[in-house]
Amino acid sequence: MNNIVPFHFESHELRVVTDEQGNAWFPANAICQVLGFGNPRQAVESHVDEDDVQKLDVIDSLGRTQLANHINESGLYALILGSTKEEAKRFKRWVTHDVLPSIRKTGAYVAPIAAAHDRSAAQATMQAAKLFPPFFKIARLMGCDKQAAAISANQAVREVSGQNLLALLGQTHVEADNQESKFYTPTELGKMINTSARGTNLLLAEAGFQMKRGEHWEVTDAGKDFARIYDTGKRHGSGVPVQQVKWSAEVLPALGRDGE
Repeated sequence: MNNIVPFHFESHELRVVTDEQGNAWFPANAICQVLGFGNPRQAVESHVDEDDVQKLDVIDSLGRTQLANHINESGLYALILGSTKEEAKRFKRWVTHDVLPSIRKTGAYVAPIAAAHDRSAAQATMQAAKLFPPFFKIARLMGCDKQAAAISANQAVREVSGQNLLALLGQTHVEADNQESKFYTPTELGKMINTSARGTNLLLAEAGFQMKRGEHWEVTDAGKDFARIYDTGKRHGSGVPVQQVKWSAEVLPALGRDGE
């Protein structure tokens, strides 16, 4: 038998359903309304995986039983990240600090990741891994290449679940294709050709290997064969993960320069 727990976020009522297996399901239409999605069906189809959606019986304002779309925790985070509204940040904090702890206190629901200490490490890792694909998909839709999207998705999973999937795999960075070469920062690379880090970055940009996005450099498709992107574990003031790009010395001939 499903258990329904009502919550209020600002002027919105959310009736969260917990099923017999202890899984929490959030009303998709209400969540989309809070997050500013004008078309809930389209929002769910665009951002949420099919496995994270199911139709459940609900009682409407007239006392009638209706089938309505509900999303699980993974689907909820996918919609939150897909929203551009300022309310999304407040809503995420409310869910993680008020809703889930309150549901856990009732004994009706124990979040698989937040209560990982009550489960095996393998189960916690599996649950964290399920969060990775929707975060990765959103990062790609935002224009990130595969390497940057993987780093961003790992950062999001770590923030939500406390699990660092990259570290669990024994990695500290996302590998480029040419793993055998040694990689250098623009400063180190510049010393090989007697130029500054700024000069090196400009040469890389002129060759089409990277481009400036805001205050930061991003590797282009043409530069991927020469670059390696590192996850520093830090964040910019905006919350965006800090990434460090290093370059193979093999890029120098393509820049019209030969190292010493």
